[in-house]
Parts: sequence; C-alpha cells; structure tokens
Amino acid sequence: MEAKAKTLILCIDQDDDIGKKANVPTPIVGVDANKEAASALAIADPEEADSNAMFGAIKLYKELVAKYPDEGFQVATVAGSSDGGVVADRKMVEELMVVLSSFSASGIVLVTDGFADDVLKPILQSRVPITSVHHVIVKHSERIEETYAVFGKYLRMIFDDPYYARFALGIPGVLLLIFGFLIASNQLQNAGLAVVFVLGIALFLKGFGIYDRITTFKPKLPPPEEQVMYVARVIGAMVSIVGIYQGLISAVVYIPTPVALNDFAWWAGMLPEFISVFMLKGIDLISLGVGVYFIGGAVSHLLRKDEHIAQSIVSLNLTFWVRLIAIESAKILQNPEIQIGFWSPLIFYTLASILTTIIAVIFTYRRYKHLPFK
Repeated sequence: MEAKAKTLILCIDQDDDIGKKANVPTPIVGVDANKEAASALAIADPEEADSNAMFGAIKLYKELVAKYPDEGFQVATVAGSSDGGVVADRKMVEELMVVLSSFSASGIVLVTDGFADDVLKPILQSRVPITSVHHVIVKHSERIEETYAVFGKYLRMIFDDPYYARFALGIPGVLLLIFGFLIASNQLQNAGLAVVFVLGIALFLKGFGIYDRITTFKPKLPPPEEQVMYVARVIGAMVSIVGIYQGLISAVVYIPTPVALNDFAWWAGMLPEFISVFMLKGIDLISLGVGVYFIGGAVSHLLRKDEHIAQSIVSLNLTFWVRLIAIESAKILQNPEIQIGFWSPLIFYTLASILTTIIAVIFTYRRYKHLPFK
C-alpha cells in the first residue's frame, strides 16, 4: 500500500514579529493556533505583512484539503530572530525540526510575503523538499490619493520618529548651521570640506554601530551612599588644593628676587615665617576640605547604618581642633615672644582636643563594645 503523502504548509516570520509584537511563542502548529496568532499580530500591528502571510497559509491549507482529500496537510509558522543572520537561520531550523518531529512531511509549500525567498529556500530544502512557493502580496489601491497618503506617512515618520529624525533632519541641520557660519565668516570656500567632514563622522558612527552603542549606553551608577562619598572626596580635595595654593602664594611673597638658593642661613631664618604665613592663609580652606571629606564619610556610613560612622565623627572632632591649634602655632611662629601659659589658647586647644577625642572613643566603645576603627 502506497504511503500517504504529507505536505507541510509553512509560513516563516524571519524577524520574529509574531513574538515581539503579539507575544506569541513559536512554532505555531495547526489552523486554529495560526488563526489566533495571525489575529493577535494583526491587532498589534495592522500594517504587518506577516499576518497576511499567515492568513494566506490558512486559506491555502483549506484549498488543498478540499482538492486533495487523500493526502495529509498541516499548517505551521516558524520564526527567526530580530538579530538576523546566523541567529535567525538557526532558530528557524530548530523550530522547523520541532514541527517535523510531530508531522513528518514529505514536502513543504512555502508561504511568504514575497521577501527573502532566495535566502530561505536553501535552508529549508536541506531538510525537506520544497514542492511549491506561495506569495501573499497585500494589494494596494492604484489611486493617486493613496500614493500621497503613503508618502505623507513616511514623511511624518521622518519628522516625528526620533530615530529617523536624527539623521534625516539632524545632519542637514548641522550642515546648514556650518554653511551659515562659513558665509558669516567669509569662508564659504571651505563648505565642501565641512560636508565631507560631517557626513564622514555620521557614516562612521552609524556604520560601525557606535551610534547605537552610545544611545543604548546606560552607565551603572554606584549606590547613593557611595555617590555621597565620591562627591565629598572630590569637593574636599578641590577645596583643600585651593587652600594649599592660597597658602603657598602668600608665603612665596616673602621670597626676594633674585633668591640665593645656597644661602641656607637665610632660608633657615625665614622658614618659620613661611610656615606661619602658609598656615594662617591656607588652614581655613584646608580644614574645610578635610571636614567635607569626613562629613561625606559620616553621611555614607549613616545611610548604610555602618558603625564606622564613629570614626568619621572622631576625625571631624580632630579636624576642628587641629585648625585652631595650627592658627595659634602660626601666631607663635610669627611672634616667638608670646607667653605660653596653662590657659593660653594653644595649650587649651591641645588639651581640649585630647579630652574630646578620649570622650568620643570611650562613648564609641561603650556603644559598640569595640572600637570600629580601621
């Protein structure tokens, strides 16, 4: 007894519009499943040609079943990938093999929307012979009004779609701006160079995919607590550098011109003056920069609920007292005859810094049962 012929009516969606737009998984096997999937795709995108191809495959299936009742027929839809190329071809072949595992067809009737037949045929024929190719072409009215409507649609796309507008309008806009500048500066003879330069950059960025990478690039920002730390470090460093610069500039004023580099006695005599001027002029900004750094650390530890916030608080306390001690030390360097007693500011600030630091350390130890310093 002769085996019953089985023919697979195959519709192929190369770029997986059925999956992207209608969220329908492939492969799709059977008349009812294909009808539902085609309807879903038509609703998602009424202008999509793949839905018409799927309806065409269903229509062809019914015609062949009525014409050849002794043969077996099945309709199926497989999809490729929006990535195209090898990725799409491999996915189509894998889905075709899934279909063939449930319906061992002896031939395929390929249903397409009229595109990429030459690419699809060799891929399919390596598995199952293609007995026929059926094109489903959407009919358009030949009236001139509809031609204008189609033209107007794509023209609006150029103006309204940011993806196309960047090149269709952006590049001519840049060229017009350059031309205007060249005319205003009487340099119109360089217009050709400007056109080549702008178009070269645009084609280079687009051709090598650099433009798409830039537009899709999403930098991964650190957590908020780390952002606070980084900002505080940068601001603190900038303020401290300004303070150091201010102190150095003020101290350099005392250096005579020309200066004798080998006059070590003069340099030794002026060194206290240099240090005192540097400290008096720069200590405020230097202390402020260091304080900003430690405040940023304290806020960062607070956001993370980190016990190391105690270290930042102790450091802020020391920064406060070091500034006062540095100012009083600078005054003494400028005027060594100042009397230093037990209640003099230098001694008071020194003892106060030691005492407050000890209190902070004791409080930290009692709270955390250890010293969270590193």
